[in-house]
Amino acid sequence: MKRYWDKIKSFIFFDTYGYIASASFLICVVSGIFLAIPFDVADPYNSIAYILLSDQSASFFRNIHYWSAQLFLVFSIIHIWDHFRKNSETKIKKGVWLRLTISILFIFYVMLSGFILKGDIDSLQAKRILSSLIELFPLIGGTLSLTFLGPENDFQILYVQHIA
Repeated sequence: MKRYWDKIKSFIFFDTYGYIASASFLICVVSGIFLAIPFDVADPYNSIAYILLSDQSASFFRNIHYWSAQLFLVFSIIHIWDHFRKNSETKIKKGVWLRLTISILFIFYVMLSGFILKGDIDSLQAKRILSSLIELFPLIGGTLSLTFLGPENDFQILYVQHIA
């Protein structure tokens, strides 16, 4: 009986929050696939308006996509904090820590790119601010800005990177 209870307990009270983060990521990916079909990258603002006003299922998937992305970000951070708190990752190589740090930056970039892809006034302003911040990097700022954000009124590069 104790063995059975231990299995149930390990299922309910898991060791880390990585399970929730992974599940949220998978939900985000699946709902994003359903959103990519009606989304028009040439006219993102009207595309989102069409999704919200005329198609209830697409609006549902958009809300699922948004909230699962938020949960993924939050539980990824809690998962990392939990490992630091438990002091369980002491023998990790420096290269692994570098990749993990870059992956956190990548999560923030994908979240911000999703916000920018709305195409409204706030997201356009955020794109301009982010572009001007990236362009402050010496020598490679302009190239990095075009690589990650694309031209000012074009969302194609941002859309492809968000989906990828």
